[in-house]
Amino acid sequence: MITAKLQTNPKFLTTVEIDGHMQILDEPVSLGGNNQGPTPVQNVYSALAGCICMTLRMYADLKKIPIQQVLVRISAEKKSVKENDERFVDKPWMIDKGKAHFIHAEIEVLGDITREQLKKLDIIAGKCPVHKLLKHGAVITHKTVQAGQNDP
Repeated sequence: MITAKLQTNPKFLTTVEIDGHMQILDEPVSLGGNNQGPTPVQNVYSALAGCICMTLRMYADLKKIPIQQVLVRISAEKKSVKENDERFVDKPWMIDKGKAHFIHAEIEVLGDITREQLKKLDIIAGKCPVHKLLKHGAVITHKTVQAGQNDP
C-alpha cells in the first residue's frame, strides 16, 4: 500500500511512504509550494523513465544483449487538439478543455548492439508496465471520509 500525508505547513509538502521507502512531493514556488520535491506529475514521468530502463535491462539480460547503460529523457506537454482529432475518436476522455497530454520518451542505449537488437529494444520499451498503464488507462475509484468518524 502507498500512503501519502499532507500536513498544514508547508502548504503542499506531501510525504509518501511506499513499502518503507519515503518520498517527498511538493509544488513549485510559482504555484505556492516550496519546491522541496518533484510534483506528483513529475513523479509519474519519473516512474515511466525508470520503468523503461528496468524493462530494457530485464529484456537485455534475458536475451543476452550487451547493453551497458540506458538513458531515458521524458518530455511532456499539454497541446490543444480538436474534438474531432482522429487520434482521440475512440478516447474522448483524453481531451480536457480542448487539450491533451503528450509524453515523449527519448531512449539512448549504450552497448555493442546490432540495429535489429536496437529495434527490438524500442518495441520492448513500449511494453514496460508504466508505459502500458499510461497508454491504456486504469479504473480509479476513491472514497473520502472524515478522520476519526465511523463510516455510516
